[in-house]
Amino acid sequence: MRLDLSLTGGPSALSAPAGAFPLRIAHEAPGRLRLKLPWLARPDLDSETLARTVRQIRGVRSVRLNPAAASVIVTHDGTAATRARLLDGIGRLDPDQLRRPAPGAAAGGPSAAPILGRLTLLAALPVLPRPVGRALVLWAIAPRVLGGLDALVTRGVSVEVLDALAVSLGVARGSFGTALTTDMMMEAGEYLEETTMRQSGALLQGLLMPNPATARIERAGAVLDLPFEQVAQGDIVVVQTGEAVPVDGLVIAGAAQVNEASITGESLAVTKEPGAQAIAGSTLESGLLRIRAEQVGAETTTARIAALIRGALEERSETEKLAGAQANRQVWMTLGLGAATLAVTRDLRRLSSVFLVDYACPIKLSAPVAVRATMSAAVARGILIKGGPSIEKLSAADTFVFDKTGTLTEGTLELCDVLPLGPQPGAELLALAAALETSAHHPIARAIRAAARAGGLTPPATGDVGVEVGHGLRARVAGAEVLIGARHFMAREGVDFSAHAAQIEALAEAGKMTLYMALDGRPAALFGLRDRLRADARATASRLRRAGVKHLVMLTGDRRARATALGRALGFDAVHAELRPEDKAEILARLKAEGRQIAFVGDGINDAPALASAGVGIAMAQGADIARAAADITLSEDRISAVADARETCDRAMAIIRTNTTLALAINTGLFVAASSGRLSPVAASLMHNGSTFALLLHALAQAGFPERPVRP
Repeated sequence: MRLDLSLTGGPSALSAPAGAFPLRIAHEAPGRLRLKLPWLARPDLDSETLARTVRQIRGVRSVRLNPAAASVIVTHDGTAATRARLLDGIGRLDPDQLRRPAPGAAAGGPSAAPILGRLTLLAALPVLPRPVGRALVLWAIAPRVLGGLDALVTRGVSVEVLDALAVSLGVARGSFGTALTTDMMMEAGEYLEETTMRQSGALLQGLLMPNPATARIERAGAVLDLPFEQVAQGDIVVVQTGEAVPVDGLVIAGAAQVNEASITGESLAVTKEPGAQAIAGSTLESGLLRIRAEQVGAETTTARIAALIRGALEERSETEKLAGAQANRQVWMTLGLGAATLAVTRDLRRLSSVFLVDYACPIKLSAPVAVRATMSAAVARGILIKGGPSIEKLSAADTFVFDKTGTLTEGTLELCDVLPLGPQPGAELLALAAALETSAHHPIARAIRAAARAGGLTPPATGDVGVEVGHGLRARVAGAEVLIGARHFMAREGVDFSAHAAQIEALAEAGKMTLYMALDGRPAALFGLRDRLRADARATASRLRRAGVKHLVMLTGDRRARATALGRALGFDAVHAELRPEDKAEILARLKAEGRQIAFVGDGINDAPALASAGVGIAMAQGADIARAAADITLSEDRISAVADARETCDRAMAIIRTNTTLALAINTGLFVAASSGRLSPVAASLMHNGSTFALLLHALAQAGFPERPVRP
């Protein structure tokens, strides 16, 4: 089989793999392809899955689909190898495997078509011939009736059985319009519930980091491009500049600068050399690595993140489960009341009215709709809630535990102190430091340069700057050797700062990071840097107090004196300082043993165990992806006040559920009395019951708040 690929310079044909589907190059420019795919216009095609699949091809930078024009525009790195991979990869795609699942399937989305169809039929009933109209109504309600029969056989008496009875009684009495109206309102309620859940689910899916489509593996002396799924433990994986690491494993050869921001939250690339651990999902900024795969497939970091999020999508809160169970119990009460009404009155009309009024429908729908509406509205406020259980747990939390750095503080450094240790003035030393940090991109370098600019200083010219990642910098300036970096870097170079221990200790006690400078092998300066407290941190603590939070706790690796002062200024009840990363989970375990309901707020990879072990975990917007996946709630806007927003949003959701449950019981009790006494006709009973149910759902949506603007996490 061959593909006809018409290039801009004239038609051309390329060999295609067996089973490939037609495509045509409509236009090509360096680093850009516009392809015509006839099957892209299929209405059942899952275009999001297609875009993700193409985006995973190595070297692809962006993908834009136009299903109406059956075309896809791809930008790439411009290399011939990427172009070949791109054409081969798209040519192998099977559109039958990219179909959107059928309605009702787990991955499918809700459709408003059944509701519109029933509404159209209801409007047409008066003008349709009676036999035709009745046949169409029977066809429309058949799925609900058959679903009720199936539920009765497989699960016993449930809400589905009562739904089936409610629509069937209208038909039994010859009131086909009532039967169709009831079915339409039930369909609309189910659509509303599923739509709000899907909105939140789609946003969550956007957080998943896709695995690469292929990996380069060394086998039998050759390097092969294999599908990601075929990579095995022990394989030697070759990763080059610009590529994502596909496995967790041990670097056995090569050297590279690796960006692990998607995993650790640290924007500075780290050096990976033999003996270092490579993490799936990180990206090589430069260099080449050979990695022995230790975790592959479902065991990689990216796959575990995906599994965590998919699990969250399937969870329902205890309140939702309780509402469903209560709704099922109310079915027996409805059946009993209906039987009693029939026994006393022998009136099928009253029986029909009673069966069209029940507690089950509003109770069953109200809790999940309130939860899903809250989740969707929260996204518009920069809060991504991963399921109903998270709403329930955050509302119940009485203790909030904050990791300080990047959470209560901004996670960006500012230079606070320049302490000269020799004859040179502080301004001259700061200008020297800025000269060495001119080309660096890590947070310390940015803080040094910002301070120099603020002081109006001009950095002197330097020779080549030697960089030792994670250690320090060296350069010659005006004939003098300048070193700047960490204490261990200075010790290795033979520069002794022990005579300045008091000043170093004072900086540490103030909670500041210390940067060391030496000139010609002698101590020259100490620089004190500090992470700034977020402007809204104090207000957030106050709002949490007003929301009923009884205990505020701060965790930090800072020195105790500095941490205690900060905690006191924020009004925190407890401060745990000088902690190691593993200490956080232990402190949470102690708090849980005291009977506290805990919410933990953090942002880094070291926070992931604490986020997962807390009653509810909240991850900051700039946090590591693995921390965001382990959390129950993630913030898409970098502001600590969103934590208080989240608590207030969840409190409001629980209040909506309680209010709606009370209203449902009161309204439907009144309708039951009216129906059983003969004061409500079946049509009136259906309209009033379903109308009140819709009113409660609209109340839930209105109280939760509609999203005012789209927000991308």
